[in-house]
Amino acid sequence: MKRLLTSRLRPVALVALHAAHAAQRWRLRAESLWSDRPGAGAPRLRVAATACWQFPIYSQTFVQQEAAALAAAGFELRFCYAELGEHADLSVSAAILWGLKRRLILHVSTAATDLAYYQRRMPDKLAALVALLCEASGLSRDQLYCHEHFLYAFSFTRAMQAWRPHYLHSYFFYEQSLFALVAAHMLAIPRGVSCYADHLLDDYALKVVPLHLRSCAVVVATSSRIGAELNALHGAPLPAVLVKPNAIDTASFTPRLRPQHRAEDLVRLLCVSRIDPKKGLEYLIEATALLRSCGYRVHTTIVGAPTPDSAESRYESDLRAQAARLGVSDAIDFAGKCNSAAVRVHLAAADVFVAPYVELANGDKDGIPTAVLEAMASACPIVATDAGSIGEIVTHDREAWIVPQRDGAALAAAIDHLLTSAGLGARLGAAAQARAVAQFDVGVCEHAFHQRIRAAVKAAI
Repeated sequence: MKRLLTSRLRPVALVALHAAHAAQRWRLRAESLWSDRPGAGAPRLRVAATACWQFPIYSQTFVQQEAAALAAAGFELRFCYAELGEHADLSVSAAILWGLKRRLILHVSTAATDLAYYQRRMPDKLAALVALLCEASGLSRDQLYCHEHFLYAFSFTRAMQAWRPHYLHSYFFYEQSLFALVAAHMLAIPRGVSCYADHLLDDYALKVVPLHLRSCAVVVATSSRIGAELNALHGAPLPAVLVKPNAIDTASFTPRLRPQHRAEDLVRLLCVSRIDPKKGLEYLIEATALLRSCGYRVHTTIVGAPTPDSAESRYESDLRAQAARLGVSDAIDFAGKCNSAAVRVHLAAADVFVAPYVELANGDKDGIPTAVLEAMASACPIVATDAGSIGEIVTHDREAWIVPQRDGAALAAAIDHLLTSAGLGARLGAAAQARAVAQFDVGVCEHAFHQRIRAAVKAAI
């Protein structure tokens, strides 16, 4: 969630800001008119998508892949954001999004102007919206109007009024989904949301998950477990729920069946994940130390990075201290952020992919991790825990070896078993690769989602 912007601007800068804000809307309006021009061919459904303040975000390949699949399927997509990240953080398979991104200026000054616009033109709709949000969040009307994300939502709404999308889609339940909720209410646009792991977390004043669930025409649950949790939050089965796992472009991965391990071989362990407590990386470090004590030549690569200046950064420091304390600092490579091409190189080189993930006391846990799907597509043998929804994509002793959470010894024993059992790694890798292609490829998973969008638009006409 992005920090709030409260900076004051000089008058000249303020005029320039408002001019740039208006220019954004003019561009979106021109693009929508161009797509509707006579002779443009069969009209395409316009979709606006948004996920986080920044775009792209390194750890959100699942968002990028789903949005890119919309564009590839013929929807006219615009991906909205407020702050531009690094091009290298965009997945290779989602490269189409770079040309479809649209930055929105979100500042308290322009947002106040946009709110006033709707106060004049749609006072009844605005009053109804405020009542809904106050009831759902527990905030008073004054508190709501003082929340800058509520103000920014009207700048997003002005942009959507210019672009005239047939459908809005957002990700997670933070500020961008709030923006989509406001725009959909004010402009009568059907919308949907893709749900991952944050719906159970009480970490945002305007999260209002039940209100989102009631007002969305499409609710993508990225695992069956998440679907059940959403139904429970709603208090009844949600007709809008579509269980659709994260999908990957399996053709962009090169599967390699690993030869049987020999005693003298170096064992290359790999984990691809954000540096976050729910990834359970301390148990992977413990397992690395145990394997070394058993005589294995082991090297563990952790690909990923923490959010800067956060609890995750402190977690990384604790992991490095743990590695030093156990005498395995030389065996642990914190590789940091790697682009999607580099991740594929790491996957091709790994002997075992380890997913030591855990479920946290506050309810935070993984859904279906994209990194595990990518390891499956690479035919890399997998040792994973029973955390989150991992059990929905791999079965013990069929596509992976599954162990209990928070047990470094169990991880080490599983890796030892995989390395010493003739043909086990190759069998698990081949089965995982086949399942990834059959069930988790973009060509398989996304069709039902696209059909739901078309049905929602048709129902709204």
